[in-house]
Amino acid sequence: MVDAARHPKIDVRTYTNVERVEGYVGNFKVQLREKSRFVIADRCNGCGDCANVCPIEVPNYYEMNLAPRKAIYVPMSQSVPLVYTLDEDACIHCYKCVEACGPLEAIDFSLEDNVVWEDVGAIIVATGFNHFDPSVMPEYGYGRFPNVITAIEMERLNNAAGLTTGNLIRPSDSQNPQSLAIINCVGSRDKRFNPWCSNFCCMYAIKNAVLLKQMYPQMEISIYYIDIRTPSKGYEEFYDRAREMGIHFIQGRPSLITEDLETRNLYVHSEDVALGKVVEHEYDMVMLNQAAVPQPDADDVSSILNISQGPGGWFMEYHPKLRPIDTPTDGIFLAGACQGPKDIPSSVFSGSAAAARAGRVLHADEWEIEPIIAQVWEDRCIMAKGKKCGLCAKACPYDAIIIEEGKAAEVIPAKCHGCGGCVAECPHNAITQMHFTDAQILAQMRALLADKPEEKIFAFRCHWCSYAGADMAGTSHFEYSSNERGIRVMCSARMDADFIYEAFRLGAGAVLFSGCHLQDCHYITGQNVGAVRAKRLLKTFDKMGMTPGRFRVEWISAAEGDKYASIINEMQKVISELPRKKLLEEIEMLKPQMEKRSRRMYDVPEVSEAVEYSEKMMMVITAKEVSSGK
Repeated sequence: MVDAARHPKIDVRTYTNVERVEGYVGNFKVQLREKSRFVIADRCNGCGDCANVCPIEVPNYYEMNLAPRKAIYVPMSQSVPLVYTLDEDACIHCYKCVEACGPLEAIDFSLEDNVVWEDVGAIIVATGFNHFDPSVMPEYGYGRFPNVITAIEMERLNNAAGLTTGNLIRPSDSQNPQSLAIINCVGSRDKRFNPWCSNFCCMYAIKNAVLLKQMYPQMEISIYYIDIRTPSKGYEEFYDRAREMGIHFIQGRPSLITEDLETRNLYVHSEDVALGKVVEHEYDMVMLNQAAVPQPDADDVSSILNISQGPGGWFMEYHPKLRPIDTPTDGIFLAGACQGPKDIPSSVFSGSAAAARAGRVLHADEWEIEPIIAQVWEDRCIMAKGKKCGLCAKACPYDAIIIEEGKAAEVIPAKCHGCGGCVAECPHNAITQMHFTDAQILAQMRALLADKPEEKIFAFRCHWCSYAGADMAGTSHFEYSSNERGIRVMCSARMDADFIYEAFRLGAGAVLFSGCHLQDCHYITGQNVGAVRAKRLLKTFDKMGMTPGRFRVEWISAAEGDKYASIINEMQKVISELPRKKLLEEIEMLKPQMEKRSRRMYDVPEVSEAVEYSEKMMMVITAKEVSSGK
């Protein structure tokens, strides 16, 4: 950190919040709020005289509230920059700090926040993770039993620069503990709180146990675990070393911790899988290895930067295998545990990769983007005719569409991410998406439903999840109906209602509207937009009298290949159990309504040419089949 602060090309802005981000890759404009310290940084020399005379003490967050700090403080003695900050909420304005500062005159109560705008070419998000609060788990007694502490509190108690100068003591009586239990997976791998594994907790527990065993060889240390996960280089060897040192490992998640009211010792009740029975052991202290969770302001950061969040609130990468550092927003990259729990080596890897990715942007005169952006037909946009609309701009979660009175809507290519939501929402068919035009999608639909369409299950799949789920079903050799036919669009928000009506007009036996789960959407609001449209379609088809199950809406993740196969088989069962004659009669009965509703699709540019071309090709194929005697 010191090297970074001294680097001539690095500007360290501490005590500063990012409030707004505008622009696009290579041309971001970032609004920063430099919060007032009430201390002039250029005058403060970090001597600490002001803190020495301050009469107010409040809990010190850096010391996990185990020790106090003054109302004017630095988080730690190695802070960069070493500039004191005055906590206005705690300060009583006695001005003793001002007197102690003397001729430096570094303290100024009239200072205000400074708001500045900066031009930025690339952004790296490295907000890290937060710790799960185990007080919501009453069975462990955290917050009620003084000798039940968290792993971070243990770090501070065992740190030479901490409040006890490295002398581990029990909070209840300040005595050195002779026995310690470490409980893993507190709040993680738990359906009640956080279903994910926190990645580094096993090694973190072993590290703390080894350090304590080295300092206090006589201490009895037990680690309670569900599974020991030590997959990286040298980790298994470290685990073996801990066992050789005499650290006990008990497989079983503790169900209850109770306290002896006289001695303040703790009893841990747990299953011991190796013994095959429930056991109870007494300890002087218990350390809870709590889950890693997203930062509390992750939602705000996501909104400011226009980046997606995955399950649990972690920031979502563009592609988990091919572009694990990029976000769906070009020019914004992820580093460290903000995108999911990571240990130190993994965080260093991702930080180096993010720096390299950002460097590519900063050194490029031009930047290539995915060619799937939206485009506006100015002659069809009613905004250019002086009428009000702007539905496309409301549908865009990235503010990529500019709306000006009397002008056609304009798409900023560098800000467009190609979800296609604006295309499906436009009531005048005045906007299209490159490589996923209505003409291209219709041509695929007509080709796939050209032969015996009533036997086909036509699937619309979103690129990121359900399309990958279908691929997973195939590569995993899950058995499902061979009557399934599907096409890919970037997002369920692109699945225009006209596409669904047209599929049924063409005679499809069943149609699947599938996309990602809400928390998996790469386009922030894309799944929500698609879900609203799908819900309307379900009600419409129900009113039409369509057989339930012929139109189905499902949210499928990339890993749910088995679910995709199961859904297709269930839809095949609906078609198979419906008498063929009745199915054909229903298709013919509903066709006029489908044709009426999908008619507007044929007014879209290039659609008529695509229809004409597909019909010619079908005639050619039919002629070849006749000549060959098939």
